[in-house]
Amino acid sequence: MSKSMRYRPEIDGIRTLAIVPVVIYHLKIPFAGGYLLPGGFLGVDVFLVISGFLITQVILNELQDTGSFSIKNFYTRRARRIFPALILMILASMSAAFFLLSPTELPRFSLSALAAIGFVSNVFWFFSLGEYGAQSGLLQPFLHTWSLAIEEQFYLIFPLLLLLIKPTRRPALAFIIVIALTLGSLAAAEITTSFNQQLSFFSPVSRAWELLAGSIMAFALTFFPKVAQPGPRMVWLLPKIALFVLAVCMFTIDLAQWHHPGVITLPVVLATCAIIWCARPQETVTQLLSTRPFVFIGCLSYSIYLWHFAIFAFGRLSSVEKPGALDMLAWVSLTVAFSIAGYYLVEQRFRFAASARAFGLALTGSLAVIVAFVVIESTTDLLDKGRIGDLAVLYGGEFYDNEALRNQSWGILDRLAGEGESIGAWNAHEPSENERTRLWFDKPEATKVLIIGNSHSKDMFNALYLAYENSDALQVARFGMATQFPQEQREQLFTAPNFQNADVIMISTRYRAQSVERLLSSMIRDIKAQGKPVAIVGSTPEFASPGTLPFYDWYIRRQGKKTDLKTVNVLAYGSAVSRVSQIDRTVQQIADRNALTYLSRRTLVCPAGSKSCTLSTSQNEKTMYDQSHWTLEGALFFGRRAAEAGWSDRLRAAARL
Repeated sequence: MSKSMRYRPEIDGIRTLAIVPVVIYHLKIPFAGGYLLPGGFLGVDVFLVISGFLITQVILNELQDTGSFSIKNFYTRRARRIFPALILMILASMSAAFFLLSPTELPRFSLSALAAIGFVSNVFWFFSLGEYGAQSGLLQPFLHTWSLAIEEQFYLIFPLLLLLIKPTRRPALAFIIVIALTLGSLAAAEITTSFNQQLSFFSPVSRAWELLAGSIMAFALTFFPKVAQPGPRMVWLLPKIALFVLAVCMFTIDLAQWHHPGVITLPVVLATCAIIWCARPQETVTQLLSTRPFVFIGCLSYSIYLWHFAIFAFGRLSSVEKPGALDMLAWVSLTVAFSIAGYYLVEQRFRFAASARAFGLALTGSLAVIVAFVVIESTTDLLDKGRIGDLAVLYGGEFYDNEALRNQSWGILDRLAGEGESIGAWNAHEPSENERTRLWFDKPEATKVLIIGNSHSKDMFNALYLAYENSDALQVARFGMATQFPQEQREQLFTAPNFQNADVIMISTRYRAQSVERLLSSMIRDIKAQGKPVAIVGSTPEFASPGTLPFYDWYIRRQGKKTDLKTVNVLAYGSAVSRVSQIDRTVQQIADRNALTYLSRRTLVCPAGSKSCTLSTSQNEKTMYDQSHWTLEGALFFGRRAAEAGWSDRLRAAARL
């Protein structure tokens, strides 16, 4: 390594400024109606700037000192730096997964482990989290490895780019090229974020400018030191301003409300660059960042980053109640303990002390264990044993696996679609080909009802399909639509054979308070213009859980063997979300104003006057797999209630309106 690559303790201090907010952000500590440090995720952006700066300095110094750059040595150093701690965390997580994950969670966990070691986690999680109804990202132990993948993808391309543009021969031209690439990536990030924030969040193109910003610093300080050196006033002022900017951004920027990454991220990136640029031994911020606590945490930052999210995820997966202060303290303590142990016993030894042969054997062996885990999981049921037996006894069946129940709830529509199309959660907000092009009605005497809407229309379809499957009174079909009833889908609906042959169109969806009046009224008007009668179904009750699990699961796991399932129905009545009832009243008013048949979905779940909501049937079957969606058992139960309430007669009457 070049002498010019002296150790800079303040860089480790900046890493502390990055990792501590990230950890706090992922804890989700309730504060002032939200969470403490809502912009803590910006610590990742700080990391990216540091990485771009350091990696560019390493390459440029080697080129200056030797006249060449060894790709082999570079990637060997990266492997020694990245793999030992990463693989240790993955192997430990596999042990926890065996005991804590359900059979439907294990396949995703296994694939995410492969994505992590293959440095394609950003791609994997973009598609996995984009699925409707996907499990919360806070419950995915390897979700955080997306940023590691972004870095490694950058490291795969950037050194080759530098060799191509020959910065030591033509530094000015190379510098201009790097600046141009930075601006291009920033523009791409801003544009992509404007139409698909999740794509931009996980995209290496949208993130490259943050790494390249660090590269610009390295270029300037390496090739143009006289011009690039800040004056005394800047050295005194800029780091203090930069520290203030970082604090303001991390305390105020909320990912859900701001277009990140993009121009909104620029202050954080520039502030990080300013601290690096103005770092001097006598400067106050530099001195603070060079103190032993900052440097120590900074040295552990990679290990902390790897361990914290996995530990937090498993902590949440193993919790029944919402995590409290003691839970979070335990998670942080475990994170620190595993990070320190991993840093000294594994990370440092394999990075600096282990021979090439020892490192190669350890890497090959541990990768073989991970691959074996994935193969066993995907080809056998050996890994499904874990805690599943106890849960099956507690639930009296397989009702413990909500993801499996969700998948099963799409089973009827999947079967009706035939082998040419696979129906699943993607069908929640858009119609399938089967729904667009085929005629389902084949009972001439039955009242033909086409049910339209989002995933809640699937539940209503299941209920009425199961209740009237062997009856000539009613026959149902379904057409999936987004909550906004977009114009393109309306046009597809009006040309669908089921629409043209339906006696009545039933709107059954999850309504939104801010748009229900406008969207529902518009949809009613358009359907009537096509000459079709309309029936409106109200909102299904939604139940707020005191814990991390849906209300039913929270109760049954909290009570354990003392579970009284009649009690859960009584308690559920008090946990129903009042906002949904308010929306329901608006929906009913719209139906009355348009002289339409209104059918109460709430009374199917919470019968009038009972002060009880049926989350568990008399046969101890779970009716909901989340806060509002119905299991197949729930759909059958509520469908029978609809039949007993005379829904078929009311829909037949609606068809004559």
